[in-house]
Amino acid sequence: MMQLRAAFRRTALTILLGSTLLDTQPCAFADSGGYRRTTISEPSGAASSAPVWGQPSSGGYRRPSTSGSGYISNSAGDVAISRSTAAQALQQYRAAQQPRRPSVEAGARPDTVWGSGGYGSRRPPSYAALSGNSGGSGGFGSAAFWAMLGALSASDRAAYFQQSQVDPAYQQWRQRVMNDPDAAARLAALGGTTTTATGNVGTTDTASSGGSGIVWLVIFIAGAAFVLLWLARRRAAHQPPASNVPGLSGSAATRFRVGQTIPLDPAAFLLARGLSKVHPPPGSGMISVEAIGLLDDSGVQLHRLYLPGGVGFFQLHLGNDGLPDECRYFSRLDEVHPADPAEWNEWLDPGQGMIGWPSFQTKDGQTYDRAWAPGQSRVVPRQLTETLQTLKVVTLRRLQAMLYARPTGAAPPAPPSEYVMVGAVEDAGQAWVEILAGIDVNPAALTLPAVSL
Repeated sequence: MMQLRAAFRRTALTILLGSTLLDTQPCAFADSGGYRRTTISEPSGAASSAPVWGQPSSGGYRRPSTSGSGYISNSAGDVAISRSTAAQALQQYRAAQQPRRPSVEAGARPDTVWGSGGYGSRRPPSYAALSGNSGGSGGFGSAAFWAMLGALSASDRAAYFQQSQVDPAYQQWRQRVMNDPDAAARLAALGGTTTTATGNVGTTDTASSGGSGIVWLVIFIAGAAFVLLWLARRRAAHQPPASNVPGLSGSAATRFRVGQTIPLDPAAFLLARGLSKVHPPPGSGMISVEAIGLLDDSGVQLHRLYLPGGVGFFQLHLGNDGLPDECRYFSRLDEVHPADPAEWNEWLDPGQGMIGWPSFQTKDGQTYDRAWAPGQSRVVPRQLTETLQTLKVVTLRRLQAMLYARPTGAAPPAPPSEYVMVGAVEDAGQAWVEILAGIDVNPAALTLPAVSL
């Protein structure tokens, strides 16, 4: 009895010490800059060895719950990217709907292929199968034999005649055909015989002639392709370059210049004060372009005009007429540097990564719904490439980004929406997560050149 009481006391002491350690030790889950996922309520006392959403995730940011249905945006750039996302989803859906090729069952012949009517043999049948007589020649010359021979393709007949030459029964039948002009002509029409220079009947080398024709056809196509490629290179060498800005093309290279100064109407930033996390551009009504960026998202292009010091940029979408139909200003809100793969997984996990999640929550608890392809399930972040032009160099950056937004509730002409763009950036051997805050700006507020420079 005394031993039982001592054991009970030791067990109680162990439980008490364990609970004290759990209460005093810091959280063991990943924390990256103060960003984390949203708390999901669980029964009191529940224990789990897996990370829970209520714990810090990465940089202090967390993944919100999927209570909303997304932020519906009618801007041209957002609609274009949302349509591109929908097109990729449609391609994935169609690929998933394609019937899979059935596996070859045990014991099945390896020379069979799947066709619309089942399995069909690629190997040409032997003459015995055609004749209906595995050992003799009684079936040769019959109506069924000629019908089956005519049903074969030219290549199968050539292979059939070639492999049957060594068979004595086949040779006997061929000798009888030589004495029958009608049968010899009929067989020659099927490619089985040809009259040699001595008047004898021999086998046509259909496979050899067909192979030679294919070889000459390949040589001709290769020669023509070489000539066309040479002409294209010669023509390109004599044409002047499309623009004097290396790395950029089209409107980004002709309408915008590194170092150009653009007048700016500050009204939008004054009206947005207190409604968003955006830091207005420094200066008084004039901005200087330090770098030009061209974002490409599966054919959708967005142009960026970076301000000095990297404090912010104007992002423009150009319509079919080459004029801006959308303008947004983004300033840096935060930057996170994930230190290990587990922390990167919190941002980019295919199932639960914060970039692409239906909503995003900033450190102050404000929630933003996804503006690109809004919905209640996670989508793959947009895969963007950005060509960045400065005075000295052109670089290429890769981004996995998603745009989120919320209504400000302000009456016009104040900005109706506030945006948060979250992206994983890879540039020249470096990588980080950037969080940007943005608002809409009337394109007319930027006095951009009306024509190409």
